[in-house]
Amino acid sequence: PMSPSSLGLFGWMVTCLLLYGSLRVALSYFGWKQNKKSPSQHKEDLLRIARLSTSVGVIGRLANRVVMDDGLMFLAMILYFTLFFTIIFEVSKSLNITLTADCFFNPFTMFVTSITATVIAGVLGLHCLFASQDSDLFEYLGFLGLALAYHLALLFGPGSAHVHVHHWYWAWALTHICVFDSKTSQIAQAMFCGAYVHGVSLFGVEKCFYLNAEEDADDGVATA
Repeated sequence: PMSPSSLGLFGWMVTCLLLYGSLRVALSYFGWKQNKKSPSQHKEDLLRIARLSTSVGVIGRLANRVVMDDGLMFLAMILYFTLFFTIIFEVSKSLNITLTADCFFNPFTMFVTSITATVIAGVLGLHCLFASQDSDLFEYLGFLGLALAYHLALLFGPGSAHVHVHHWYWAWALTHICVFDSKTSQIAQAMFCGAYVHGVSLFGVEKCFYLNAEEDADDGVATA
């Protein structure tokens, strides 16, 4: 159905809040990597997460997945991928893997980026196939094209800025394309949700455009 489920949206929002709190408490106990946050930053992030997660629930149709027969399994997959990315970030924290203009000089970033790009390309290709099977390929490509054009305009438009595409952002954006009733689409959306929830919970809803690299570095002071 096109209309989002209110119950499913509620379940998704509660899941985000529970993961936010439990992740920060657990990683503080183990001393794992996460950004320090003031009480005001926690409140600001939770406000932004509410808006971002509502977008995923409605436009990405995630709310409807939650109330399907395998809805609990879907939420369990989000938990699994959130923990997966938490472990990956901890074991690779010394490699300084960041998606900035300097990434071309970091072999570890290029390796991870190439794998990620391959996975995303595969997901996009399969979803275009799903769209063609549903006779919605033109509409789906139009949606993808509009999103791509908007981001390219921001990247290459007038005005200079230091760009840092945090993993929470690209993962959040990609959750919106996984809208089909298939296991592949379900798993892909859970994977992107895991990366999104991990990013906003532990590092915050960080911006992507900075005045310079120094401001970006100051914004990402992490605990040991």
